[in-house]
Amino acid sequence: MRLPPRRQAWLKLPDWAPKTLKNRLFLAFVLLILIPHAGLNLYNFNRVEGALRKQTADQNLDQMIAMNKSLEDYLNVVYKTVILLEQDAAVAAVLQNPGQYDSLQRVYLIDTKFKSIMNSLFISLSPAYYTIADFAGHVYASYQPYESLSYERTVKEAWYAKAMRQPAVYEWSWEDNYTSRDVSRSPQLLSYAAALKSASNTPFAALRVSVDIYEWFRIATEFSQETYLLLDQGGTVLADNKTGRRLQTDVLRDLPDLKEQGYYVSGSYLHIYSKLPRLDKVIVKQVPLNVIYAEVDKLKQSFFTVSVSLTLAFITITLLISSAITKPLHQLQRRMADAVDRRFRVKLPEANRRGEVLELTRAFNRMMEDMEELVQRLKVEERKKEAVRFQVLLSQTNPHFLLNTLNTVKWLALVEQQTDIADICVSLGKLLEAGLNSELELIHVQDELQLVKSYVHIQSFRYKQLFEMRYETEPGLEYALIPKLSLQPLVENSIQHGLMELDGEGLITIRAYARGGSLILEVEDNGAGIKPREKTGRTRPGIGISNLRERLELLFKGRSALDIVPLAQGTLIRFSLPLLLSKPYEAPVRTSQPDDPALAGGE
Repeated sequence: MRLPPRRQAWLKLPDWAPKTLKNRLFLAFVLLILIPHAGLNLYNFNRVEGALRKQTADQNLDQMIAMNKSLEDYLNVVYKTVILLEQDAAVAAVLQNPGQYDSLQRVYLIDTKFKSIMNSLFISLSPAYYTIADFAGHVYASYQPYESLSYERTVKEAWYAKAMRQPAVYEWSWEDNYTSRDVSRSPQLLSYAAALKSASNTPFAALRVSVDIYEWFRIATEFSQETYLLLDQGGTVLADNKTGRRLQTDVLRDLPDLKEQGYYVSGSYLHIYSKLPRLDKVIVKQVPLNVIYAEVDKLKQSFFTVSVSLTLAFITITLLISSAITKPLHQLQRRMADAVDRRFRVKLPEANRRGEVLELTRAFNRMMEDMEELVQRLKVEERKKEAVRFQVLLSQTNPHFLLNTLNTVKWLALVEQQTDIADICVSLGKLLEAGLNSELELIHVQDELQLVKSYVHIQSFRYKQLFEMRYETEPGLEYALIPKLSLQPLVENSIQHGLMELDGEGLITIRAYARGGSLILEVEDNGAGIKPREKTGRTRPGIGISNLRERLELLFKGRSALDIVPLAQGTLIRFSLPLLLSKPYEAPVRTSQPDDPALAGGE
């Protein structure tokens, strides 16, 4: 089956495609197996790597959230100490009635309470600094101040006014460090100011408690190997657990728009951050990527090492497999090219062959043996055909001699004025001439009928007009092709075996008609019909019918049929064959006069 041109163009390989089978197999393995497999592995590893990186970052983020919660708990504990001071009876008595105590006793009682709070487990993570000012001109502090305490200066400070203005608001704010450098070197303290109230909700003193967040930050990250930064909202570094920075001298670059907590990558570091909303500060943890993802990178390196090794092994195996397939094929190709030159006397070695290659080698060797045998048989048959052709040419010598002799008899009969003999010679000559033309196997229906008429003309002299011929041919079938001398043997059979035993006048009818794509030819007589076979006789059909049946089978290969139909009076022989019309070409007749006077017969 031939493919249409468009499909042929679609199936045609591009110019860049490999030309050899080995390279095509290798390219097919790479494109259809290796690359998809490698891509799928890379895709899956990227997903696993992303999940591991996210898991690692989430774990560090959980640590930051826990640190944030620790600070919140610490501030809540400090706030509770304020309540404890407010509810302590001894402290309230000293602050409400300072005149009942001498100065040393007052200071002793307040310092004892401060020490008790400072030694408490609740606030042992980082120191807290307390300042109390009563309404009787006395100031108490749990720390060594940067300047000596002064009641007049204290009541003018912002925290005192805030404590008096908002006694019920729980709000922390930043202020400059007011302690001595020996107590704290932090630049800022986180302070809370409130009024201490009696049971009747009457203020009796102002309290300020301050927390050193920088010191808390240092203690919380003291044993960590990573870098922690305390930043303000603008990215300025307030504290660094590695360098002990306490001055605002650096700004963290590439700071994105931060949410409550999260992480981001900047440069070669992973930054995990958590906001401190109450303090308006941000804690950032800096971890080098090569440290936090060390295990992931090691896994990645192992994956690519294994993948590259498997890829190289796959390519090597693919080349070996393609070579194992194509090498025998190349050898088979060379042997097939040598087969014609060596007259098919070639053979492939079957040693070291396995599986399909062995079967292919054996099949090739058997094919070469069969072809060599076939060539020898063809040579023998060709010699036989030449001998038969010689005998045919030799056999044509006698009919030509008879035809020439028949022409001589015809002319002698004409000289002697024996017209009947001359007519018989003419009819017999037509039959002989048709038999001599061995190259023409199919003739027109009208030519076959002429041969029948010639034969009937000869037989009419013998049987003295004892039978009549009738011809019934459909119009248009004159040029239908039928086997040469196919009707004449049937007419001869009807005369010899049908009409010879008839007492009355015989009738032979020849019909030709078309049915569908077939041509039907019939020869019917009103003779004696078909009789049973006798021991010494034969059936009605003669040699001509079996000969015709074999010729139809050879010419039309099962597309023809021949039937003998017994009738009440006589026999009908019918045969069919494909309808083949071959009308001779006729040149058109010119009706107009030529323009050239010379061609028209003029001067």
